[in-house]
Amino acid sequence: MQIKSNQDVREYKEVVYFGMTLRQLIFSALAGAAALGVYLLCSRRMSMEAVSWLCVAAAVPFGAFGFVRWHGMPFERMVGVYIRSRLVLNRPLFFRPDNPLRQAVQTNSTKKGKVMKCSKAKRR
Repeated sequence: MQIKSNQDVREYKEVVYFGMTLRQLIFSALAGAAALGVYLLCSRRMSMEAVSWLCVAAAVPFGAFGFVRWHGMPFERMVGVYIRSRLVLNRPLFFRPDNPLRQAVQTNSTKKGKVMKCSKAKRR
């Protein structure tokens, strides 16, 4: 007997407010606070266009931390993987799966022309 269950159970996210998770809600509030802080500090000293660009630049990192996911990783893990792959290892990381069938074919074909025959199993 099999019981069918939804495949998306692992990707369940509990919605807290406005259709956002708690993480998204916190980081969107931080983005709004950063933009408001930049506006209040720079609105009298600079033109409105420059202040608006600075507000966006201050809010984008917080929005990225709250909303951006890549291959199931949150933004801070993505940054860590990028730093590790570019600075620490000094080369990009690639995923290359092992293919045992291909390895077996290559080892058999590299032998000096010997053809290995499969013998049939003897039945009693």
